[in-house]
Amino acid sequence: MKPKTHNISLRAGILGLLVVSSFHTASAGESSGKAVEPLVTPPPPSSIFSVDLGVTVANQYNTRGIIVQDDDVSFQPYLNWYTRLHEGDGFVKSAKFFVGLWADVSTNGDVSGPGNRGSYFTEFDYGIGLTFNFAERWTFTTFWNNWTSPADGYGDGSWINGTLSFNDSGIFGKNFSFKPYVIALYDLGGDAATGLVKETWYFEPGIRPNYTFGADSKLPVNVAVLAKAGLGNDFYAGETYGYFAVGPQVTLSLNSIPAHAGKWAVSFGYLYYNLGDTLSPITGNSDEHLFTFNVGVSF
Repeated sequence: MKPKTHNISLRAGILGLLVVSSFHTASAGESSGKAVEPLVTPPPPSSIFSVDLGVTVANQYNTRGIIVQDDDVSFQPYLNWYTRLHEGDGFVKSAKFFVGLWADVSTNGDVSGPGNRGSYFTEFDYGIGLTFNFAERWTFTTFWNNWTSPADGYGDGSWINGTLSFNDSGIFGKNFSFKPYVIALYDLGGDAATGLVKETWYFEPGIRPNYTFGADSKLPVNVAVLAKAGLGNDFYAGETYGYFAVGPQVTLSLNSIPAHAGKWAVSFGYLYYNLGDTLSPITGNSDEHLFTFNVGVSF
């Protein structure tokens, strides 16, 4: 977490004390003829903890091309709490442990069991993970996730995944990057499957070419085009091709907000989904459109 801003009067008093102390130190040095070391106040140590949280508003609950809820509005709040385990100049630059929480709350309550008919609380997810930054530009994150449906719309389940991403910022131009990544996920079984079949693999290659306008301003705007695919023969019940999605994403960083209040950003996104043969019958349509709005803050 970021340190809170100190009281102005207290800072003024401390500054005055340092100035007086520095003056007396210099006078003593000059009279003795010895060199005087400058007075340096070390910066406060940074916290080993950090948090990011926010909420995404979407026109449907779409997970890996599977449309869980396709009517009205889905609210998807999230929270991630990070603890820094390592930071240095070696091959592994940093390592963090984190706890993640996520939920889906729908406005229509269609996905609910007989005992909770009309319930809006579709799903609640929780899990733990590790993330490593290594070799300057690479990041690997692994996360174990478990979910339950408070609305009894479906059974419990869990999965574990690994994400490998490459940060190419500055290689092909200032304020531009491609940000390629690949995800491998394995369903761990349970009452409900992550995909269409339990204990199967899912793969997601993706790329996000983007450019930041006004990078040094109070309101930098990042414009991106996200393209990704969902693949997995058994995951999609015999069809290797699950979906392909592509669309623009726009993120505004609200740098005018004071630093002690966190780093705020809002984003807008659209993704066109082309669904494979095993997914399109679920909604009766091979084409889906996902619209999202997100507001988030990190400390």
